[in-house]
Amino acid sequence: MRQLSRRTTAITVTTLVGLCAAGAAWAAWSLTGSGNAEAKAGSVVELKVTSAGLPTTGLTPGNATAVLLTVQNRNQFPVRITRIRLSDIDSPVPGCDAADNVDIVNSAPLPPDPASVTVPAGSDGAPATAKITWDGPLRMVADPADACQGAPFTFTVNLDAVSAAS
Repeated sequence: MRQLSRRTTAITVTTLVGLCAAGAAWAAWSLTGSGNAEAKAGSVVELKVTSAGLPTTGLTPGNATAVLLTVQNRNQFPVRITRIRLSDIDSPVPGCDAADNVDIVNSAPLPPDPASVTVPAGSDGAPATAKITWDGPLRMVADPADACQGAPFTFTVNLDAVSAAS
């Protein structure tokens, strides 16, 4: 059997020590792991219509008019209004039966630009608001009762919306 020289032995031992050190370093830095986690989704908060009204011209015989809404969002994500419905129109003025003098046109289209029916993200402490103009959902009949001149009208507004988060 051949004897190794001191130099060959030193090179061999140094190489082995270097490889062992490199393997230990690799093992020390290459780690894996696993475990279980739990998460909970938040809940949505209903939108709130803080004001609803008509343009200054109001309702006029035979014409449709816009409804002006201010909508409040306390969700932490923006929402896009997908449907608006009006109901329960009434007038406190004697002789002005709102149901006989004003038609609700819930089929009036929403504004086509999604930005005009989107309410920004808000929070409980700092709700966000948006002003929405919906053209044509109220139409006064062509020959309304005289008592309806200057009469105030009240109605209920219901909204459907979806998340507008990107």
